[in-house]
Amino acid sequence: MRARVLVSVAVAASIALGATGCEFLSPARTKEIRQITDGVDVTTGSVDVRNALLISDTGEDARFVGTLVNTGDEERTVTLEVDGNDQTVVVPSNATVVLADDAEHDTVDFDDVTAKPGSLVKMYFSYQGAEGASATVPVLTSSQEEYQNLAPTPTPTMTETSPSVSGTQPTGDASAPGTQQGSQTDSSEGDNGTN
Repeated sequence: MRARVLVSVAVAASIALGATGCEFLSPARTKEIRQITDGVDVTTGSVDVRNALLISDTGEDARFVGTLVNTGDEERTVTLEVDGNDQTVVVPSNATVVLADDAEHDTVDFDDVTAKPGSLVKMYFSYQGAEGASATVPVLTSSQEEYQNLAPTPTPTMTETSPSVSGTQPTGDASAPGTQQGSQTDSSEGDNGTN
């Protein structure tokens, strides 16, 4: 009887050790930082760029959407570059700047860039005194609900128009409303004088 109890205890102990041993040797998944956003993350110096992406419906102009976090004690002027075009954003010390198109946030738009929707575009982030960092940023469209108001508005271009030939010169004897032409006024005055 004792042998059976000892065997049962030994089997139970080996099952318990085998079941917990796998978990004991595996890394905890909660310690791994996983990116679950549409954009990408990159760091240059003391500035963290979070959830960086471009919104473009035309493929020729794009709006940068993302967050710049300055963990340093000095204000930074960060340069964002796409396809040879660059824009700067001032990020105060120990502060966060959210770039999106709404009443609370500024926008950063790039004109004349190649940003085909659905593609990946190389962006470069830098500021003076720190080594810059590049990231391959996705280009999304405003067709998705969360981005529907974020596409840049194309800059209107001036075009020369020629004046219309018809309607530029008055035709006939026109008079302003409420007035009478001279000949009618004379005849009516003559009629009034004879009565």
